[in-house]
Amino acid sequence: MDKWSNKVAVVTGANSGIGYAVTKKLALAGLKVVGLDIEIDAIDKLKEELKDAKIYSKKCDVTKDDCVTEAFEYVETLGGVDVLVNTARTYRNIGVLDYEKPVSELAYNIDVDFVGAVRTARLAFKSMETRDSYGYIININSNFSNLLTPMSNIELGVYSGACSAISTTSNVMRYELNRLKNRKVRVTNLNLGVVKNTNIFKIARLSLDDEKTLYVNPTLVPEDLEETVAYLLALPYGVNVSDMTIRATGADV
Repeated sequence: MDKWSNKVAVVTGANSGIGYAVTKKLALAGLKVVGLDIEIDAIDKLKEELKDAKIYSKKCDVTKDDCVTEAFEYVETLGGVDVLVNTARTYRNIGVLDYEKPVSELAYNIDVDFVGAVRTARLAFKSMETRDSYGYIININSNFSNLLTPMSNIELGVYSGACSAISTTSNVMRYELNRLKNRKVRVTNLNLGVVKNTNIFKIARLSLDDEKTLYVNPTLVPEDLEETVAYLLALPYGVNVSDMTIRATGADV
């Protein structure tokens, strides 16, 4: 990853789980890392722990246009975006047809998981193209895009649909880059199996029994994903892994 040393990486959802692990990994590899999240206490603590690393924190709600724009304007003062890792995700344990629950909850799920990734990718690409620089957009996704059957008391709701949208749109981005004859910016859709030690299921307020249902099979941990992101960034500029799927060894999902 030496070619990215002192370059600027933006990580969304950086205050916990996968985003936190990726932030730490990239900072230790010599990148300037801007961690974006609605809460930034853990990022700020990491800054104190890794005093020699270049870690920056910025409160940002990826569902708010103005908030995302302001965050990326701040990133420009550091030199502009070279790497974007979209890890900000949420989940609502609500069925699509569950009319007794507010549809606004499902809309929020889509806004964070899908539209939020589009918001950040557009501004990251603007920075990369304006500077005619090499860039990489990595959209952290889920194997749940291929899972349509609810599990036990766990409703997939619009989560699987949002995952499918990210997968398709990541490839649309790649086609747009080809049409623009841009050979410097790459996009990867990174599908993950179930990842333990993240906040996504806590946010959904799953019961401990329901959460255990997800952990019957082997699971990944955030540190597995930091290594995967590092692997992608270490690839030559001329190699684009457009789609990648990883799961824990022995896992079905």
